[in-house]
Amino acid sequence: METSRKMWNKKYWVSVGLITIVLVGIAAILWNRAETSLKPTATPVSEFWRGAKNATVTLDMYFDFTCDICVEKDQLALQALDIYPGKVKMVYHPYPFSEFGLRLAEALEAAAEQGKFWELHDLILSGMPDDISEVKAYAQQIGLDIDKFEKALDSDIVAEKVELAKQEAISAGITRVSLFVNGKEYQHSPGTIDDLRTMIDEELKRLENQ
Repeated sequence: METSRKMWNKKYWVSVGLITIVLVGIAAILWNRAETSLKPTATPVSEFWRGAKNATVTLDMYFDFTCDICVEKDQLALQALDIYPGKVKMVYHPYPFSEFGLRLAEALEAAAEQGKFWELHDLILSGMPDDISEVKAYAQQIGLDIDKFEKALDSDIVAEKVELAKQEAISAGITRVSLFVNGKEYQHSPGTIDDLRTMIDEELKRLENQ
């Protein structure tokens, strides 16, 4: 009887040990997935950048103009480009979640067809339009061929580009409008340029020590 009990206890603890190992393994996999899901690995059809082409630090902005926090982070990212010339690149990814945000993303695509993406971006950023007619006025202001702009804006092509870009971002784990610094989410809200500089400096230091 005693021998049987010892054998049972041994089997019990072996089973517990195996179950623990399996659970730890599963937890590790899920944790790694959680980390990966926060990294902007998508390469959207609609991708526009400014700054240093071969920059050490990339700021990925998943953006909707109708989001105040997005505008705040966008402005911080633009400041960082001036503070770190040659070291930082900002990449825009459309991530509209509102109807007007979608139209603004499409307008940027339409402006890009005439090489004026950032000009329209900056003008909208400096003064949020109330409707699409104001966006068209901005298009004229930056010298776009308004007929070509309106035709592009109403076409399925720019709508498909924005939709595909957003779906690719979602597939990569992006779940909300956000800013990433070399794949690490900048989560400060309200944010400050000092917060962003801290993250950028940490990345520069980390990469220099590799």
